[in-house]
Amino acid sequence: MRTPTKPTILIVTLFLFLFSWSCNKEELFIEPSEEVVEETDEELPEDPSAVDPSLPCEFSLNSIDSNSSVVINCSLDLGGEVVNLPDNINILYEGGEIKNGTLVFSGGTIAGDLLNISLEISGNVSLRNTTFGFDPKKWDIVEGKTTKEISLQNRKNINKAIELVNGIGANVFELNKIDAYFNVEANKANRKYSWDRSIRIPSNFHFKMSDETYLRVQPTHFPAYALITTMVTDDALISGGNLIGDRWEHDYTPINDIAGVNRDEHGYGHLIWVIGSHNTVLDGITIKDAIGEGIQVHSETIRDPDGSLKPGTRTSENILIKNCFISECRRNNIAIIDAKGVIIENCEINDTGKGEQAYDTNGNKIFSSSGTAPRYGIDLEALRYVNDDGTINEINKIDDVIIRNCSFKGNAAGDIDIYTVTNVLIENNYFDKWVANFAANDAIIRNNTFEARSPDISFAINIQSFIRNNIEFNYNYTITGNTIKGYRDGIKLSGYNQIVKNNIIEDCVTGLQLGMSLSDSEISGNKYISTLDVSYGINPMPNASINNVTISNEYIEVTNRPLNLRSLNSGSTLTTNQLTIDNCEFKTSSKNFPLYINNSKNITVKNSTSNTDFEVIDSQNINLTNNSVTQ
Repeated sequence: MRTPTKPTILIVTLFLFLFSWSCNKEELFIEPSEEVVEETDEELPEDPSAVDPSLPCEFSLNSIDSNSSVVINCSLDLGGEVVNLPDNINILYEGGEIKNGTLVFSGGTIAGDLLNISLEISGNVSLRNTTFGFDPKKWDIVEGKTTKEISLQNRKNINKAIELVNGIGANVFELNKIDAYFNVEANKANRKYSWDRSIRIPSNFHFKMSDETYLRVQPTHFPAYALITTMVTDDALISGGNLIGDRWEHDYTPINDIAGVNRDEHGYGHLIWVIGSHNTVLDGITIKDAIGEGIQVHSETIRDPDGSLKPGTRTSENILIKNCFISECRRNNIAIIDAKGVIIENCEINDTGKGEQAYDTNGNKIFSSSGTAPRYGIDLEALRYVNDDGTINEINKIDDVIIRNCSFKGNAAGDIDIYTVTNVLIENNYFDKWVANFAANDAIIRNNTFEARSPDISFAINIQSFIRNNIEFNYNYTITGNTIKGYRDGIKLSGYNQIVKNNIIEDCVTGLQLGMSLSDSEISGNKYISTLDVSYGINPMPNASINNVTISNEYIEVTNRPLNLRSLNSGSTLTTNQLTIDNCEFKTSSKNFPLYINNSKNITVKNSTSNTDFEVIDSQNINLTNNSVTQ
């Protein structure tokens, strides 16, 4: 008979009789006693043979009494039986196992270390610890490269573990060392369809991975997947770990999905899909190589045309993405499609969508592991449609996004696309390409650093115009405190109610380009300095039209023309002033480049200094007042 290495201590009160069981004792029932057995200070010799958890247990669970605690330090095979436990049974873990059967509880607890793929748990029971450590071996997870069938079972098994422990009180699911593939393929680009085939994270749950956690997408030819989803959850947290897509091993053969829709692009495979969820946190995750997005945030379903949520559905709200490293996803690293309240901070967002698109001899796209549009680091893209009368069918909406303290490098098309979003703050980031827009409003871009990774990159910030039925969709931008270096154009500006202040623009071919349509805007306090062989301060686009725009307190020092206004307002029917330039300082490195106004209308330049004179050609209503030329 084996005995424990140290005495067991039993304390019995008037209200509770505690029965302590050990699988390796000949006497399985220990009678209650009011005596407290004190533990000796003397170190007892360790007996390597004292406990062998692989040996069969010498008892069953069919005859235990209510309010008992059972220590499992042996192998208890239930033989496929369903064991109905008496009231308030506590099952403790000391290295053993319970397998091949079902335990039905009527109150009580069970140690998480005893849970495994072959043990069913039901009834009224809770875990002894709300943190559950996931052991891949106990849940029959096959690691390393494997078949579709086995990786499908991997996915089913991990979901079974999540569902079980969540149902009995766990709120932290810990994964340590694991490197496994999961079959999450979905032959339909649909949120609920993909959710059903993903690793599913419930509400009030922390899916906690370590640096040694690698969850990989089993390579597939299907056009869509989601490795991990939160579907209409509250307060879910996903942290740590490495999530790897199948971009480089995916089969891009042309395909129609099961709904008959052409999905040749294969652009719907995401590694984390947040769907109609509230208060979701993604923290410290490494995310790579999705065929679509690394992270996508969406609503539960599309909205009604007026932008309202369909009854009984919801969008994603209060989403925090922080401390993540996201790289080499094929479409976008992060895409926000429908959400209210998203913060992305302290992330590295690199190398999205690299690789050139190939075409066959008929000009048709050949999809491959190369990037597919839009290919942005972050794409804020609410899908919506503009009607002929200028109204919008807003089947998606994005409102209130903050992107701060992030680094963007190597992204193919661009770093951030403010495509269709309202209320966005972009601050204190590092960019090596650009921030662009399509039809968005109420944006602040401040205190960022832009350093072009190539002198051929056309701009750092581009705020373009989008007009339908005489309605401009780009307005209320504030661009301030940014440092921009090494681009062809520093800032390109259109729209209305725009403010551009206190930026430093260095070594750009053109510091500021006035766009095709700009009105009711203020440009002030910026510095444009360039030593390039050819550089300009302020240029308009050809045939640009602007109105009620003020440029003041600017410092411009370039090698060519500090002010180069060609064909500005040339088609205007107005006779009033449309552009005022006030209290600016212009410098050129060559007297051969005067301040230039050619084929332009309705411009006032006043109270400014320059080291070169004005040249006005074929222009109308040009007012030059109180300016001085310095030597």
